[in-house]
Amino acid sequence: MRSRVTWGHNSFALNEHYTAANPPVEDRTKVNDEVTIDRLLVRPDYRDTREALHLGQGGTAGRVHKGILTLSMMGRILVPDATQQASLEDREDALRLAFDPYECLLDSPTTAGVYALDWYRPTNDTTTYPTGWIAVRRYGRPMSQPETVWSKEDRTQRQWAAALACTDPRLYEQSSSSTAIESPFASTDLTNNGTIAAPLRATITMSGAGNSDFTITRSGVSFVLNLSGCAASDSVVVVMETCGPFGRGRRITKNGAEAFNLKTSGPTTWLDVPSGTTAFTFANTANISGIVLEFYHARA
Repeated sequence: MRSRVTWGHNSFALNEHYTAANPPVEDRTKVNDEVTIDRLLVRPDYRDTREALHLGQGGTAGRVHKGILTLSMMGRILVPDATQQASLEDREDALRLAFDPYECLLDSPTTAGVYALDWYRPTNDTTTYPTGWIAVRRYGRPMSQPETVWSKEDRTQRQWAAALACTDPRLYEQSSSSTAIESPFASTDLTNNGTIAAPLRATITMSGAGNSDFTITRSGVSFVLNLSGCAASDSVVVVMETCGPFGRGRRITKNGAEAFNLKTSGPTTWLDVPSGTTAFTFANTANISGIVLEFYHARA
């Protein structure tokens, strides 16, 4: 992580010797007065839905589903010299508060204490990313308060370690890709610059009573809503997958209220945005004034 890093809770900054610019630039004046990340351990865990005994007896494996990813971070709290021990203590207090699981949950109960960890990563794809850097993030929640190590021999730094549990193991770009579609709603292409399918959010704005089988189709899979009970100015929002960017749980709301019953297609008809360019088509679009499809480029 050779760039500035920001943790969403309390907007806590790490690696402050790098600027927040894109690309990040090193500021040597802050090298000895900051909280650093010196090591990052990424542990992805994808589980099979079949238990081990079943496989051991010759059974077939079930589908693989997204499990959990753990980020273990280790670094140092630094101050310029031993006369600033008070600053060392203050930085430790701020670090503990920023990564405290209970405080994160209190401050963001709707996400169960999940926040974004943001940084920049380099890339050779300068066609898509002219600066050679991509602003990326993972969504996680602290597993415990940070651990710290200190001794009387060294009063200018304090080692620390913390871990985040990421129930969505994908790496996302920080900015969303949003496509607004207006009549006629025949087809639109979405391009995911990442390497893995990205979760999708659809916002549908009505101008009157819609069709009973409004359909969005991608790669032969059709997602169907009954919009016949809608009225002018109604807004129907569909979050297609449990994920970090759009919060927890697949859900459908109408004017902000739960409306899961609008979905009439089967349980496996939720859509995502595959890597590359994919066409999305629409049918039975009576009295729809606009559709917005939104996603975040995703990587494994």
